[in-house]
Amino acid sequence: MIEQPAFGRRLRMLRVQRGLSQTELAGDEVSASYVSRVESGRRSPNELIAAFFARSLDVPLDALTHPASQDGGEHRSRRLDSAGKLLEARSLRKDGELTVAAELLRGIGAAAGHADEYVLWEATWELADVLRELGDTTAEHRVLADLADTALSQETPRLAARVATAFAENLRRQGRLGEAVRTAEHAVSVTGVLPPTAHERVGTMLALINSYTDSGELENAAGLADTLQETAEDIPSRQLRGQVYWAAGSARFLCGRPEDGIHLHERAFACLRPEVNLAAWARLCRASAALRLEYDLSQDATGHAARLLARARQALELVGRDDDMAELMLAEAHLALREGEPERVLELTTQVCDGGAELPLAGFGQCQLLAARAHALAGNTAAARDSYRLAAETLDRAGAYRKSSEAWRQLSDMLAAGGPGAGPAAATG
Repeated sequence: MIEQPAFGRRLRMLRVQRGLSQTELAGDEVSASYVSRVESGRRSPNELIAAFFARSLDVPLDALTHPASQDGGEHRSRRLDSAGKLLEARSLRKDGELTVAAELLRGIGAAAGHADEYVLWEATWELADVLRELGDTTAEHRVLADLADTALSQETPRLAARVATAFAENLRRQGRLGEAVRTAEHAVSVTGVLPPTAHERVGTMLALINSYTDSGELENAAGLADTLQETAEDIPSRQLRGQVYWAAGSARFLCGRPEDGIHLHERAFACLRPEVNLAAWARLCRASAALRLEYDLSQDATGHAARLLARARQALELVGRDDDMAELMLAEAHLALREGEPERVLELTTQVCDGGAELPLAGFGQCQLLAARAHALAGNTAAARDSYRLAAETLDRAGAYRKSSEAWRQLSDMLAAGGPGAGPAAATG
């Protein structure tokens, strides 16, 4: 007997664990929309269609129609095996064996047809996290899309928020900023039922601040940062509290208030200690230095930034990913620009562009913008003109319209001055 919505939930769980889309499961027998209706419980299949689904998923029909009857010794053994593999994958990840961990996590579904849906959810979430660490943004995107489609994600606000937040960050790294903003806004709306200091609710707001910032919606970013900062001291997690001060400080920098930004970043450093999370501390060092170089025009800004970048490099050489090192080199290129070393800037930007790191599109646009300023500082008008145009076009495609406008403006200023001779200040700004 086929009972809904239990049949649909089981069907969706088994499909996701095998990495199949609704279209792939449907094949030539039914439509993807039919599969969607069955999974949501709005349609009950007949026994022939149910048997087709079971064959496609390589499970006994009872696994779909009577999952409770499978809770015997063999099913229990498989569930325990899945849980054990999940723990093993987490240990491998902790040891830095990310590729092996990813393969093990992918295999949990295929090897455990009767795994507990909570174990499967955790394994899929873990896989998305590992893929992010590996820099495989496209694969992470697919896994998160499947995870968002599971019953557990759709029925549990905390899980839905976790997935939507990760999805927004994934889209932001891809340069799909409009989609990132909409996804993060949805994530915030989902967590409206949670307490203001709940980890998932704070996380969704941080993701939205980041998306607003990258897309140039600075007023929205600053307003949300102000709201979040009001509850910062009540957030139980010291690390998360540090992330809030980090985001709030960055918003102040971007709105032209570097003194407030520096103060809030100092509060972030007090929370994000290197002995607790070295990678997060190093990224804060790098981000704070980059913002000081961009927006702080005081005499000691360059010295402070240099010290922060030296600390960041020391740490990221130990624990950083490829994209961390690429962003660090961009910040170091900005430092070299402030110090009047165009050759060093071009050396670093070339390394970033040729290094193969999976930077967001906006990151490559920023790389070209720094190269353009270096060419201008060195007096190479033609190369500066080409780099400014490439930077503006790349930033525009990334949806970073504020930065794109800045690149066009600097190009216009350079051309209006008849060459770079009048523009070292603009070139290093």
